[in-house]
Parts: sequence; C-alpha cells; structure tokens
Amino acid sequence: MSLLTGMSVRAKAASAAAGTVLLAIALCMLALVLTLQQNLRDSAKVDADRAAAGLMGQLAASGKMEIQKAREVVVLTPKQVTIKDAAGKVITPAYPAEAPQKAKVDSRAPAVLTVGNHTPYSVDVAPSTTALDNATRLLLRQVAPAAAGLVLFVAALTWLLVGRALRPVAAIREEFTEITERDLHRRVPVPKARDEIFRLARTMNATLDRLHRAMTRQRQFVADASHELRSPIAAVRAQLELALARPSRTDWPTVVHKALQDTDRLQAVASDLLLLARLDAQEAPSRAPVDLAALAAEEVRRHPGVVVAAGEDGHAGPPAVVHGSRVQLSRLLTNLVDNARRHTRTTVSVGVSVGVGVHGDGMVELSVDDDGPGIAEADRERVFERFTRLDDARARQDGGTGLGLAIAQDIAHAHGGTLTIGTSPRGGAQIRLRLPSEMRL
Repeated sequence: MSLLTGMSVRAKAASAAAGTVLLAIALCMLALVLTLQQNLRDSAKVDADRAAAGLMGQLAASGKMEIQKAREVVVLTPKQVTIKDAAGKVITPAYPAEAPQKAKVDSRAPAVLTVGNHTPYSVDVAPSTTALDNATRLLLRQVAPAAAGLVLFVAALTWLLVGRALRPVAAIREEFTEITERDLHRRVPVPKARDEIFRLARTMNATLDRLHRAMTRQRQFVADASHELRSPIAAVRAQLELALARPSRTDWPTVVHKALQDTDRLQAVASDLLLLARLDAQEAPSRAPVDLAALAAEEVRRHPGVVVAAGEDGHAGPPAVVHGSRVQLSRLLTNLVDNARRHTRTTVSVGVSVGVGVHGDGMVELSVDDDGPGIAEADRERVFERFTRLDDARARQDGGTGLGLAIAQDIAHAHGGTLTIGTSPRGGAQIRLRLPSEMRL
C-alpha cells in the first residue's frame, strides 16, 4: 500500500491493467493445463489398457502351444508393464540390446519371457506420462513469452492512453498554480470531451468565479468602509484643528456637539461593520421563539405619528412566532423602519400576517410600506449591497451609512427567510420579510 501511495495515477492505472491481464492469463493457462493433462491422462490410460489386452492375447496364444515345460517366448511389451503368474510371481521381461532404440519409435519393444504351459498370467501396464510431460513443457515454453509480451503491451498501451487522458489535468494544474489573489479573473482550460475532467474544470471555474466575486466584494467593502470612516474622522480633525487655531474665538459647545455627532456616526459605522463581520462568519446566536407582531408594536410605539400599524392581521390569526434571535430580528425591523422613515413623505406602516402565499405555506410575513418616491426596479437588488445609497438618500442630512438594508438581508438569510422590495399600495416602496413560522418548524 505504501508503494501504491507514492505512485502516480498513470502508473497505478498501468500497473492495475498489467496485473489484471496477468491474472487473467494465469487463470486461463491453469485451466488449459489442467484440461490438457486430464485429456492426456485419459488417453494414456486407454493406451495402457489396450497394451495390456494385447500382451494378454500374446501370452494366451503362447499358452495354447503344446509344450510340456517352461520355455522362452518373444512378445511385444511396453516398458512400464508388470506380469505375474498364477502364483503371484513377477515375471521380468528381458529386452534385447536393440529394444531401447526401437522403443524410441514404438511404445512397445520385443522382450523375452520365460513362460510355462497353461499358466494364467496377470498383466498391468502403467500409463505413459511422456506425452503429458512433453505437452506441458511445450505449452509453457511457447505461451509464457507470449503472455509476458501481452502484459507488457497492455501496460504500455494503458500508460499512453492514461497519459493522454490526463493531459488536460496537467494543463489545469499548471494554470491553477499560477492563479493568485491578484488575478482571480483567470480560468482553467476546459477540455472538449464531456467527461469527469470536463466537470472538474467546470467546477473549478465556478469556484474561481465565487472567489473572484467574494474578493471583489471584500475589496469594495474595505474601500467603502475606509471612505465611510475617513469622512467623519476628517471632519472631527478639521473641526478640532480649526478650534485650536483660534481658541479664543471658538464656540466650544458647538464644536463639541458637532464632534459628538461625527463620533456617533463613527460608532454606528463600526457597530454595523462588526455585526456584518459576525453575520459573514455565520456565528450562531442564541435562538428562541420570537413574536414578530410584538416587535412591530414596539417599533410603532418608538415612533408615534410616523410609524403606524397596517392592521391587526398578525393578532387575529395564528401567532406570528418565528424561531430566531430577538436582538437580530429587532435590529432587522429597526433598519427597515429607519430606511422607510428617511424616504417617506408622511407615515410608515408596518404589517404582520401569517399563512400568506399562494398555498398558505405557514410563513410569517412582515411588510414595511411608505409613501415616498419608491425604489426603481433596476435598483431593487442594488440597494441590498453594502454602502449603497441612492442619490436622494445621499442628499439628506440624516442619511444612513448604507449598511442598513445589507444587514437586514443578511439577518433574514441567516434565519432562513427572504427580503424583497416591491411597490407599496401607498405609492412608495414596500419591503417584505418572509420567515418560517415556529409552528412550521
């Protein structure tokens, strides 16, 4: 296993193919040799039986002769023969000098036997293994080199084919090693063949796309955060430097008041950035049942005359209870209401309902409506980006940091919900939050 661990995929494939072919050839050779040996053994046994029957016939013919005493007779007998008389005595054949030379051509050779008159004999001829041994040696001698050549051919062919198949992988690796955080726009080459390597390249390019978007978003986030933090810091610095330059003519309470306002803005931006960092890290807050209708009622009480309830649907039906963090959901609702307050002309309405949807899917829906200018359809996705503020919002003195809706959307996604923007029946914008209800979970 340690040897295979250090081998390349190409070498592993070639070794596996060669080993498979070698095992297949070995099994075929074993089956062939066993079958051949069995057939040759059966054939040798038949020949031995025939030789024994022939020798018995010769001995029977010599016994019919009218002889009164034992005498010598010449018979054709195989070399591997055992002859016994009626008393069980073994009669050993005597072969002439030329018998071994003749045995090379014929399986039988003339032998001289001393036989008696009318004596029954038993003949046992052992099957010859010469043909079996010769055939086995010939088979192994001719097949073994051919098998070795076939194994080498398969290994070499597999080596070449796997190398050709892995050539796109080498190209992908070379390109991927050169991609750094500075050039995430580059992509690995995608082969034409729609195989596993094609899908691997597509997956890697998709991952690079996500990394590129994340890096772009992070760089933009850092740049925007630096800009948002630099403006109030520069304002505070300018005010303090001007006040120190003319201390006797400076209205110090006014300077401190403006500095506190800029400090509050810095604190708000820092708090929003910290919350976004926690949401990006997917830190799981403590969760419990939360009544969205109660949160909406609290928000209405915080802004009397500006924020009103859109109806009592949330209390008349099933409880508008979701499972989540009360602090984060309260922050989400506050961000939505503050955003609507900055754009509305008169009032903002907040409504909560349960079981809305085409199929009554058991979702809790919270909507925030205003009667302001609304949000153009082309900007409805862009307003959820961080530090994005429309021109009208930037012109206001109380404009936000541009993180409110981004934080609200991240909180909604963290609770398994959605946040969408549409047109309000009052003519302005409608921001709709949908979350799974506690009963549905």
